[in-house]
Amino acid sequence: MLVAKAAGDLVATASSIRLCSLCVGSEKRYALGAGYPRAPVMLVGERPTEADLETGTVFTDEADALDKAFAALGMSLSWVYGTTVFRTKDGVACADHLLAEIEAVEPRVLVAFGPRAVDGIRTLDGRCGLRVGDDFPQGTPIAVRPGLVLIATEPLPEGVRQKDAKRRLWRDLRQVPALLGEPS
Repeated sequence: MLVAKAAGDLVATASSIRLCSLCVGSEKRYALGAGYPRAPVMLVGERPTEADLETGTVFTDEADALDKAFAALGMSLSWVYGTTVFRTKDGVACADHLLAEIEAVEPRVLVAFGPRAVDGIRTLDGRCGLRVGDDFPQGTPIAVRPGLVLIATEPLPEGVRQKDAKRRLWRDLRQVPALLGEPS
């Protein structure tokens, strides 16, 4: 029943994004979040890529690399929901829609890809109990409310394409199973 409610909430959020003049802007192309409606892990990127805008969903270019990373961690992609702070390539950050997704999915771990994703999450400060301070070192899990940990990592696509960035991304993602209480 909870999954059905979460799915309904996410459908409502998608409808809200489709009608939002700030999210859609003049280009009328946007990317929506995707994944399991009650995923314990929520990936938050900065903005959609051109491929994301073509498919209408996020992490299109990075899907294979992220799939391999989570498989190596022993985690199914059904444990993951992905979204972005921005819905269009040149749009504005939409804290209301991001907050709606977080509240619907109720993840236990937020993975923020890069400083702009962290900044987008930081705009939620105080809403639904999210508290994100100024000191947010990459790779250090920070409790932002009871039952929810945020970990900042490499921005995408660098995190799946550049050698050193890939190492740092892997180092950070390796913490996720332990943050969920799963063996790694």
